[in-house]
Amino acid sequence: MRAAIADGSGAVTLTIVDDPAPRSTEVIVQVDSCGICGTDLHIIDGDYPAARTPIVPGHEIAGTIVARGQAARHLEEGVFVVVDPVVECGYCDQCRSGRTNLCVNWQGYGVTEPGGFAEFVRVRAVDVEPIPPSVPHEWATLVEPVSCALHALDRIGPIRAADRALVIGAGTTGLILCQLLAASGAIVDVVDLSSHRHLRAEGFGAHRTAATVSDIDHSDGWDLVVEATGSVSGFQDGLDAVRPAGRFHVFGVSSPESIARVSPYAIFAKELTITGSQSLQHTFARAVHTVAGGAVNCAALITARVPLPDIDTAIGLVRRGDGIKTQLLPGAAHGQPGSRRA
Repeated sequence: MRAAIADGSGAVTLTIVDDPAPRSTEVIVQVDSCGICGTDLHIIDGDYPAARTPIVPGHEIAGTIVARGQAARHLEEGVFVVVDPVVECGYCDQCRSGRTNLCVNWQGYGVTEPGGFAEFVRVRAVDVEPIPPSVPHEWATLVEPVSCALHALDRIGPIRAADRALVIGAGTTGLILCQLLAASGAIVDVVDLSSHRHLRAEGFGAHRTAATVSDIDHSDGWDLVVEATGSVSGFQDGLDAVRPAGRFHVFGVSSPESIARVSPYAIFAKELTITGSQSLQHTFARAVHTVAGGAVNCAALITARVPLPDIDTAIGLVRRGDGIKTQLLPGAAHGQPGSRRA
């Protein structure tokens, strides 16, 4: 089969590797599409500590079950599924406490195990979730980022009607968070350096948009600020913008070496609540229902669908921040069904 291999040098190599075969509790998924996110770029560039390179990246995986192991006969071949990328051990203290995303022996498809930048991927049967027939196949890869957003909302806690919220970053998950927060009754502002994303944010329920936090009148601060860029500046600006007794949530993934300026006194004096969320935690099935129920404008998020042989083009789109969500299509030949939308 064709697969893209990342060795941590900043480039990927399209090559031919052996087709995977299922072990007893596993299935083989023929990949229909795989979303590309910022984590994939970190893995490709060699600055994601958990990655085990060389690796086939890609953790936003959707496709069709084409083979199954002896202990996975409850899953039918031909069923269209999405793949939960978290491969937990099940026996460490974190797993036994239900915090599988914090597993001390954590593994992940596209990070430590071969992922979806390939024509086929072998996954545990327990990690697949069938997609209802009513959901367009091209929406399915969005289940993974939606599940991460739902976990963030679980960590943040209840949203009160008319809470003032600020989302820093209007990428895929920033827009999803904006829409879900607005649906919960919050009045949501969004900041992003890319002006072309401001109109998109408005389509996802943003009340006000701007390039930076300082461009929005926020003399009283916000009840909730979500940092979704992973930048130190976003973290510092966002924390400073939380009103007294407010909440600050760290969603974006920064470099482990990043250091931010924080005032312990401000946290004390303003009685701030600070939370973070890593990946997803028991939210994958809920994300399928969220997507199927139309709570997220999936059609507006997918802006490019690129055949696997053109992976360099796809990665370039993501690096430049062109569009919102770019998908790879491993089943499409070079120059065949792919598309790009503004």
